[in-house]
Amino acid sequence: MGYLFYDLESTGLLPCFDTPLQVAFLQTDSEHRVQRELALRCRLPHHVVPSPDALLVTSVTPTMLDDQPLSHMEMMAQIARAMADSRPAMLIGYGNLRYDDEVIRQSFFQTLLPPYAGAMTGHGRADVLTMLRAVIMLEPDAVAVPRRPEGKPVLKLGDVCRANGISLSEDAAHDAFADVLATRDLFRLLQDRAPTTMATMLSHAKKSGPNRLMAGDDPVILGGISRLVPVAPFIGSPTNPNARTVIDLREDPSGLLNLQAPELLALIRSGRSAVRQVKTNAQPILFAWDQAAHALVEPQPLSVYSDRARACWDHPTFTRQLSLALEGRYADREPSPWVDEQLYSGGFISNADAAACERWHQQPWDMRAGFAAQHIQDSRLRSLAIRQVFLNAPEVLSRDAWSRGQDWLRHRLTTADEVPWLTLPKALARCKELEATADSASRPALDAIKAWLVARREALGPDEAASVERGPAMAPA
Repeated sequence: MGYLFYDLESTGLLPCFDTPLQVAFLQTDSEHRVQRELALRCRLPHHVVPSPDALLVTSVTPTMLDDQPLSHMEMMAQIARAMADSRPAMLIGYGNLRYDDEVIRQSFFQTLLPPYAGAMTGHGRADVLTMLRAVIMLEPDAVAVPRRPEGKPVLKLGDVCRANGISLSEDAAHDAFADVLATRDLFRLLQDRAPTTMATMLSHAKKSGPNRLMAGDDPVILGGISRLVPVAPFIGSPTNPNARTVIDLREDPSGLLNLQAPELLALIRSGRSAVRQVKTNAQPILFAWDQAAHALVEPQPLSVYSDRARACWDHPTFTRQLSLALEGRYADREPSPWVDEQLYSGGFISNADAAACERWHQQPWDMRAGFAAQHIQDSRLRSLAIRQVFLNAPEVLSRDAWSRGQDWLRHRLTTADEVPWLTLPKALARCKELEATADSASRPALDAIKAWLVARREALGPDEAASVERGPAMAPA
């Protein structure tokens, strides 16, 4: 089995509204022999305002945002190609399951590339941070863990690497290629020092692993951020085919069993219930009883947990009421009005539209707007297609379409409305906050970021009220 290690640096922490600026890949065989290296940077898309905090952390300068040979769309296409060319391989990062994978997925969606290409590399997805947590909980002596003065572990990649003799300086951290090399080295160290735990976690890189472990009725052990708990595998999630509901067995669940669906739903939403959800496609920390029972805090005999699990299964109405409660868990959630946030709310992309998007990428820019209107049925994708034409080749649009695009861009960057993305006014306000605590070393970088933001605002022209046209196919989303 081969591995594809990767890391990215992005404009901020909002996967739907921030974008990658840099990505690095390291492909190896099963013995960790390097087969390919790839490092890419791209220009900042015109409609994105980068977080000043992110720029300071990654040492990305305003010049680097503008002076790159690749556009954002071109870099995303190369990322998709790199993932496809690596198959079969296990995709591995550090903290990627919660962040990097989602950023890539959202950027694929917004550039009309297959959103789930990162999940199709053949051997699943794994996260070295997740595996590190599992090793710490099961085999705490296997790896050195830096800690804060109050004893809380510090699991930043650079700190963990340096504590275990892996070279990653503070200056090199947050460079994508330096981070990907360190991730590879930490992964190898964990395999050497905790082979059994790592073998189990690697089996969970594909959903067949946790599904197999939870196939029976016996209690298993689930890990969170820092603690393992005994759970009873229960019903599949009625709203997510890649999730399994489990019951935390640390307390007697009898108080749940006679509740009706509305009462269960209220308890679940409060966060105080024993009902948990295990995402089988996100490498859960999950172990059989015999492998992890020694690491439980104040455990009770297995027979106690087994009896509690059996009480849940045997109750005449609990299964049905819990299923009804889970069906309504997100029923009152309003869909986002912004196409950036509609990947999961608008249904899966049809095969026909996926094929049309592939053909869209093959068209010359002056044909793409008309092609999208004629051949792409999904309104989300049609809207994103026009956005990309405006961002990448505005000169091919009609004067009316270009004018609407300019109105959209001005609103996107400068609106005072309460919106979920970062605007120029918000970014400048954040710079002012950072100035209050900036030291002399970071002041020049912060001044450069502020000057660049001001220049970008002034380049937009008069600060006029602009409306966002989301309905017509020819208006950017």
